[in-house]
Amino acid sequence: MKKWKILQKKLIKNLKIFDLFQYTAKSPYKLSGKYTYNFYVINSVDWVNILPITSDNEVVFVEQYRPGTNSITLELPGGMIDKGETPLKSAKRELEEETGYITSKWKKLGSVHPNPAILNNNCYTFLASGVQRISDPMNGGSEYTKVKLVPLSKVEQYIINKKITHSLVINAFYLYRIKQR
Repeated sequence: MKKWKILQKKLIKNLKIFDLFQYTAKSPYKLSGKYTYNFYVINSVDWVNILPITSDNEVVFVEQYRPGTNSITLELPGGMIDKGETPLKSAKRELEEETGYITSKWKKLGSVHPNPAILNNNCYTFLASGVQRISDPMNGGSEYTKVKLVPLSKVEQYIINKKITHSLVINAFYLYRIKQR
């Protein structure tokens, strides 16, 4: 495989949480008689995803409304990394804001590209062990979460039964399982 050459990056729209670009790229292969194609890329900051587990082996999930699927989802806490933050600092902030839980036991499980076809960012996943509740979630603005504790032993069944459908959440559990081997 050969990389394509990006000839032009054109900002289409600057939005609150991401920018939409049109990339014109030249293929090293002649496809359908053409060499150049337009692609649309979402330029986003990096994200964090946290797998918080209590000392009783319960996973701290959040339920929240997601407009993309117009549904209430069961997810791990997480969010965008603020400017100047490290992924770990962001993970600590997001865990406390969305759940009211904290811990001093952190381990990076890995990072992934959420969707390399259209997104250019990374998502860092952290394990937070022995989390303890110190407050209610810090809900505000367009973000409202409700905490739900699920026994770790039941998470795979939740995924199989489609109670958990968020791909980055499923990815976090996969990373956790392979790190446990």
